[in-house]
Amino acid sequence: MAKALKVAAIVVGVAALAVITGGAALGLGVSLATTLTIGGAYISAGALLLGAGALSLGAALLQKKPQVPASQTDRLNASIDPRAFRKTVLGSTALATDVRYQEWYGANQEFCAWIVALASHRIQGMDEVWLNDDLAWTAAGGAQGKYVGYFSVPNVVLEGSAATITVGASGKWDGSRRLTGCAYAHFVFRTTGLSKKAESPFSSGIPSRITIIGRGAMLYDMRRDSTAGGSGPMRAADQSTWRYIADDGADIGENLALLILRVLLGWKINGKLATGCGLPAKRLNLASFQIAANQCDELVNRSTGGTEPRYRGAGVMSEGDDPRTVIDALCAACNGRLRDTQGRLSLVIMHNDLALAAADDGLNADDVIGAFTWNPDPSMDQTPNVVRGKYTDASPASLYQLLPYPDVSIPTNTGIERAMGLDLAVCESPSQAQRIAKQVLQRRQYDRSFTAPFDIRAWKYPVGSPVPFTFPPLGFVRQIFRVTEQEIGAGGICNMTLSFETEEIYRWDADDAQPVRAATAVIYDPTKSALVQAISDAAEVRPDIATSFPIGLSISAAADGTVTVSNHTRRYTDGHADVAVIGSTIASGLAAGDFRAISYDDPDRVGGAVAYALYADDIEARVSPDHPGRHYVGYAYIPTAGSPPSTGGGATPPGGNCVVLETPLMMADGVTKRAGDVVAGDLMWTRHEVSLAWGLYPVEAITIVDSGDIWDAVIGGQALRATGDHLVYTGAWVKMRDIGVAVPGTFPVAKITVTGAHTYVSNGILSHNIKQQQQQLE
Repeated sequence: MAKALKVAAIVVGVAALAVITGGAALGLGVSLATTLTIGGAYISAGALLLGAGALSLGAALLQKKPQVPASQTDRLNASIDPRAFRKTVLGSTALATDVRYQEWYGANQEFCAWIVALASHRIQGMDEVWLNDDLAWTAAGGAQGKYVGYFSVPNVVLEGSAATITVGASGKWDGSRRLTGCAYAHFVFRTTGLSKKAESPFSSGIPSRITIIGRGAMLYDMRRDSTAGGSGPMRAADQSTWRYIADDGADIGENLALLILRVLLGWKINGKLATGCGLPAKRLNLASFQIAANQCDELVNRSTGGTEPRYRGAGVMSEGDDPRTVIDALCAACNGRLRDTQGRLSLVIMHNDLALAAADDGLNADDVIGAFTWNPDPSMDQTPNVVRGKYTDASPASLYQLLPYPDVSIPTNTGIERAMGLDLAVCESPSQAQRIAKQVLQRRQYDRSFTAPFDIRAWKYPVGSPVPFTFPPLGFVRQIFRVTEQEIGAGGICNMTLSFETEEIYRWDADDAQPVRAATAVIYDPTKSALVQAISDAAEVRPDIATSFPIGLSISAAADGTVTVSNHTRRYTDGHADVAVIGSTIASGLAAGDFRAISYDDPDRVGGAVAYALYADDIEARVSPDHPGRHYVGYAYIPTAGSPPSTGGGATPPGGNCVVLETPLMMADGVTKRAGDVVAGDLMWTRHEVSLAWGLYPVEAITIVDSGDIWDAVIGGQALRATGDHLVYTGAWVKMRDIGVAVPGTFPVAKITVTGAHTYVSNGILSHNIKQQQQQLE
C-alpha cells in the first residue's frame, strides 16, 4: 500500500505517494420512472438528481468504471409484464421485447397473438425478427425459412395513435388500447402444422429468446438548428423536427454525443415526459454537444483496414435503470465526461486538446498558497497492466449478446497480471472498444496528481481544462496538467487537484493500431528540491547587508511624484562601523497611489552619496544572489493631488517584534518547530511581507530576551501570545495590542529575523518580524 505523505515544499524520492484529498460521490439511486410536476412542467426525478449533481460533476473530472444497464441484457428475452418500465431505444440495435398483451384464439386455440412494446417513443423502423438463432422475419421479405406460414407480423406501429388494430378474436384489444406515443408490433404465432404431416416450429412452445432488430429514437442535432448555432429546421423544443436520418440524408442515429443529449432532453408524449431526464435545453451547453458530435463523426483508421466513425453507440435504456448508470455507460463508450460549466451541463469528449495550453500563462509557484501533495505514481498494485471487458456483439452469430473484446495489455517484467474491468455495453464495434480501452489503460499509466490550495487566479481554469504549471520545487516548467477537482475554500481560495497530461494518452485519436506503452519514469532531480535551492540561495545572500538597517531615516512622497529620502546612518550587525548615507530627492514621475520600494547598491559598505533606485516589486529592492550589495531603504506611496505628503516606511532593526518561546512556527518541511528552538540558518515556509507570495526564506538571526509587554489574541480561531507591537496579518497588518488582551508578568520571547520575507507563520498566523513605522504595508 502506498504511503500518504503531505508535503509542504519537498518530495522525498519518487516512491508511490497517495493523494491527500477528499470529495464524496453523489449517489443517484432513484428510478427515472418517477416524475414530478413543477410549474406545469414534468421533470423526472433522475433529472432533478442530475441537476443537483451538476456541481459534483463539475467539481470532479474522474473516470469511474461503468456498469451495464440491466435493460441491455433483459431485452433479449421476451416477457409478459404489463408493468415493465418504459424503454428508450438508441441507435440501430435489438429493440425492447416487452409483451404487453397476449391472446390465444382459433378453433383449437392454435394461434397466439402478441402486442410487443418496442420503445416508449417514436422509432425509425423495425427491420428483422430472430427467434433463438434463426432469422424469422424481415421488413422486406416477411416470414423466412421454416417460419413461413407460422409466423407473421401484421402490424408495426412506429408511434402509437388512435388507429385501431385488431388482435385475435375477442375484441379485447381495440382502439382504446393504443399504446399512445409508443412503438409496438403485432406478432402472430401458429402452433399447429399447416397440414396433417406438417409440424409447426412452435409446437413445443413459443421461444422466449427473441431478438427484434430495428432503428430507434429520433435525435435532436443542434448542428441542424439555425437557432442554436447550426443550420436547418431542427428545434430542441419541437420533437416533430427530430430525426434518425437527417433531412440532408445524414445518418445521425448512432452519434454518441447526440444519444447522450437525447437522454438528457428526454421524450414527451402528449406534453408529458415519458422517457429520459427532461432537462430543458437552456440547462445544457449545446455548443459543447456540437463540438462533441463533430468529434464523434470524425473517421479513424482501423488496423484491419478501412475507417469507422470515432464514436458510435446503440442500446436500450429503461426508466428502471439508475440514471447515473445510463449516463456513465453512454459516456464510457465515447470517453466522454459531463461537467458543469457556469450552471449548464457540458459534454467533453476526451481528446488531444493540449495545444490549447500553449499560449496560456498558466499557473506557477506564486499561485500555490499552502501545503501541497504530489503523487508521482501510484503503487504498482494500483496500476493496471491489462484492461478487459465486454462489448455488445451485433453480428448474427451473437445477436447483441455481451462478449469480451480482445484484451489490451502492457508487457510486464513480473508476469503478474493487474486487470481492470471495463464493460462497454453500448459499444457495438470491437475496434472502437479497443481504442477506448487503450486510452483508458494509457491514462492509468500516468495517474499522477498534484493537490494544493491555489489563490483565486486558479478559478480561471474550470474542471477539465488543460493548464501549464511551473513549479520549481518539483522541477515543473510549463508541464501540462488537467484540472480534475475544484472546491472553494475559506476566503475564496481554490482547493484544486491537477492530473498529469501527456501526448501519449491521445495516440488513438486517429487509429486503433498503436500499442499501449509503460509510462516514462519520474526522474527525481535533487538539485530541483526547494530545500536545496533555498539553502543555495541563502548561502549566496550576504547576511551582513541583509541584516543591516537605517537609523534616523525619514521618507516622504509628494503628489507631483517626488520622493525624498533623508540623510541617515546605516548600521551593520556584524561589527562593521556605521556609515553616513546622504539622502536625495527623486523625481519619479509616478501617479497617485503608486507604490515603490527604495534601495541602493553599496557592496563595499562605504555609504556617502549613493544612487537610489525605485522598484515596483519590493523583492527586487532586497539583497539577493543577483544583487549582493543591495541595501533596502524603505518604501513610499504617492499621495493624491491636494493631499499632504505621505510618509513612507523604512527598514528597522531586526527582531523588533517577538513571540513567546512555545509558539509553533512553520518550517520548510511542512512541520512546526518551537520558536525557542529555531536557529539561524533554518528555512521557513512563509509569505513575503508585501507580495504575500509563499516561499522558502532563511532565518538570519534569533535572540531570546525577556519582555513585560505581552498580549494574547485569537485570530481565525488560532491563539497567539506575543509582544504588544508584534504585527499580525488579518487582511491588513495590525498590532497585537490593538486586538488582544494584556497578560501580566514577564516572559522570555524570541526576536527573529527572516531574510527577504520578513515574516513567519506562527501557530497558523502570519506574523511580521520587523517593527514597521506603519501598520499597513500593502
